[in-house]
Amino acid sequence: MWKRWLSLMVIGFVALLGLFAYQAQTTSWQSSLLDTLPADANPYHRAYQSSQQPNEQQILLWLQVPAQDAEALREAVESGLLELAAGQPEITPNSQLALAPMLDFYRKYSGSFATPADRQQLRNAPQHLINAAQRKLQQPAPVLVDITADPLLLTQTYVEQLPDLMPGFSFDAPFYVREGANYELLVALTSGADALSQSESQQVVRKIEQFTNGLQQSFDTLELARSGLIFHASAAADQAKAEMTWFGGLSLVMVVLLFILIFRSLQHLLFTLLVITVAGLVGFSVVMLLFAEPHVLMLVFATTLIGLCIDYVFHASIAASHGASSWRAVVPALWLGGLTTIVGYALLIFLPLPLLQQLGVFMAAALLCVLVLVIYLTPRWRSWAPAPGWQRLHQRIAQSYSFNQSALTPWLLVVLAVLLATALLYQHQSNDSVRQLASSPASLLEQEKLLRDKTQVYFDADVLLINGDNEARLNAAYAEIATLLPQWQQQGLISRWQSLFDYVLPPSQQQAVITAQHALWQQPEGQSYLQWLGIDTPQPDIAGLAEHPLYSLFVYPMAQEQPAADAATGYIGVVRLAGITDRVALINELQNYPAVELYNPLLQASSALGEHRQQLRIWLAGLLLIAAALLSWRLRRSAPWPQRAFISLQVIAVITIALSAALLVAMFTQALNVFHWVGAILVLVLGLDYGIFCASDVRREHALQAISLSALTTAIAFGALSFSATPAIAAFGSVVLVGVLVSALIAPCIKPSQTASGPG
Repeated sequence: MWKRWLSLMVIGFVALLGLFAYQAQTTSWQSSLLDTLPADANPYHRAYQSSQQPNEQQILLWLQVPAQDAEALREAVESGLLELAAGQPEITPNSQLALAPMLDFYRKYSGSFATPADRQQLRNAPQHLINAAQRKLQQPAPVLVDITADPLLLTQTYVEQLPDLMPGFSFDAPFYVREGANYELLVALTSGADALSQSESQQVVRKIEQFTNGLQQSFDTLELARSGLIFHASAAADQAKAEMTWFGGLSLVMVVLLFILIFRSLQHLLFTLLVITVAGLVGFSVVMLLFAEPHVLMLVFATTLIGLCIDYVFHASIAASHGASSWRAVVPALWLGGLTTIVGYALLIFLPLPLLQQLGVFMAAALLCVLVLVIYLTPRWRSWAPAPGWQRLHQRIAQSYSFNQSALTPWLLVVLAVLLATALLYQHQSNDSVRQLASSPASLLEQEKLLRDKTQVYFDADVLLINGDNEARLNAAYAEIATLLPQWQQQGLISRWQSLFDYVLPPSQQQAVITAQHALWQQPEGQSYLQWLGIDTPQPDIAGLAEHPLYSLFVYPMAQEQPAADAATGYIGVVRLAGITDRVALINELQNYPAVELYNPLLQASSALGEHRQQLRIWLAGLLLIAAALLSWRLRRSAPWPQRAFISLQVIAVITIALSAALLVAMFTQALNVFHWVGAILVLVLGLDYGIFCASDVRREHALQAISLSALTTAIAFGALSFSATPAIAAFGSVVLVGVLVSALIAPCIKPSQTASGPG
């Protein structure tokens, strides 16, 4: 029978390992912190955010050397670009920022574009334009447009006054350069590597780093900075992997040491590691089955399974080592404590935060597996009692708690819980800004700041979103807003902007330019000028806005952002802003334009995080009420209801004390955010475990042996997270660390009914 059971276990484990290996190969892991933020329900917001995260990588490099090294640097960079373009993933200059396609566009539609000053002169003083055009044509400077379509060179003047794509830098294909005492080179690159593929993204980063390292070795005076989400995503992935290895490894080492010191049994250690391994494989398999793109930060949170898992192993093994009656007493507590913990994690599934949903699924599945394995296997496995010294120590601790208890102890717990909860409510400070989630290395942030200082390429997160049912309505609304931007700048509401109509005229204005020119060609001065040129009357065409090379950077069709069943047919236009000085005044200016909205993804996400934080607080209170009801119903069922309710009140008081203390301590380092409250849910379920075992029929010294062991390992696992470089993880870990220690210290103060077995 034993051999058959063992054979089934081995077959099941191998099958589970095979399923995990297969899913691991086909799963793409997310690494960007942006993917941990709540999803936005507004379709226009989703369309904009999706358009800003295309399935490609955008990279900007800034290089500076003394002027005498300019030619050598340029040659080295050109040679390096050939190497970057070779092999996979391919990295090439960003064609969207090249001038050639834009010049081709303006040549094709010469005569359709003119500056505001030229449009005014065309109506009021056309002879000035004729004279200016004649002077230009008689100079050696090149003519960029088709003169047969644009005799007045209006489009050339328009092009010459267009805003620079890289302000302060001149285009020298394929680079942007600025010359002076130092030679500055901007290299805009793009890669077709899948932005959702962690492996491909890291390959891009490695190729870029090899390229820049080679340049730095060749030029001792080279200054270099790089910008791009891909660098931050790669750093976040590397950091998550390192923390997972470090935190998980530390937890495992401490588990091994505790088993050596307390149980002195290699077989018991192997049993525990088997339970942890199987539970981990089950958790990861379920996550990879339910989520197409799990997040690497979930791996860091998942290391805490070790601390939780052995909680139940300790309680079960210690109880089983003391005989059948002790085992029968612990099983109800195991089920009650385990299921309440699973429910606590399962609540995270209902939060619209992908990272926390994944964590909830992982821990709920893994802990259910732990519970089943421990309750089924422990009585069928050899039992191991802790070292005699460990048992004697906890007998004395149990006696000390019992000796120092009085009839007032439970009420002191309740009073302390009320006082600490009141202090928390009075001192409560929160900060829901998503900026506190950032964990990029300081060197990357310094390089980003340097690039922002050196160029004006970057805008704030604020944008104007303009929507229209069709392209014509969108363009009309967009053009109207574009005419207001200079006015808002003069009012001091914004400092600068970037819009589609900085680079192209609306069709109505193009038509006005063509009509005014046609009227001129009917006049004597116009006919005389055409004869001087020896050309026929021009017939310029109106340019389609969608043909402009930059159109796709400012206008996005909504249909591709919606499911096919309810695909929208509208369009969304974007105006990028910088330096908003009075947000309220700008919003008031937009009240008369219902199709326009001032939108900031960071502020929107921060607001959503605040809502989820409030929701977690409500759920936490609800979970406490549910726990109180369940404990009054299931804990010590043989006792009268008033006694059960009184014991339940003490358990809830212990949890409240631990929660309040943990959150108050956390506020010394940072204001509370959603991840503190996620940690609070875990403190609640862990406190429930400790309270249940202290209030159940399990002998108090047996419960304390397991509680102290599990508290140590859990505190190590979660305490390690509090040192994470990612603030969200550190917030989670710090709350659980303090909460677990406080729970373990005061849970033995619970005074059960007089029918309790053992010291009590």
